[in-house]
Amino acid sequence: MRFGTTSYFLGIIKLVDEFKIYYTRERKNRVLFCGAVLSSARPRRRKRKPLPRVMVYFFGSLASQTDSYYKKGDYVLVQGRLKILKRSSQKTQSQISSIPTKEYCLNVIKMTLIHR
Repeated sequence: MRFGTTSYFLGIIKLVDEFKIYYTRERKNRVLFCGAVLSSARPRRRKRKPLPRVMVYFFGSLASQTDSYYKKGDYVLVQGRLKILKRSSQKTQSQISSIPTKEYCLNVIKMTLIHR
């Protein structure tokens, strides 16, 4: 998948941050977002690699439902659009070059709680 393109995503994530709310100015819609990590398919892997962090966005009525039903630490099955952005993070002042990093943004369409 190329950077800046969106694709369909269906998978399990773990909500690792508290929910944050902001409103868009033009329509005054409520947008809810939080940080999450992708859940591994095999939780007891031998090699522990860090899982990718994803910023998860909820819009409209889904945002109000999400805020009241889900909390930090829940595993959820999500369906939505995933977008990969390429960002450059700055190093210290002694090092001039910048390191390119990936940022994952997921706009959620449907979401279901998974009981473990």
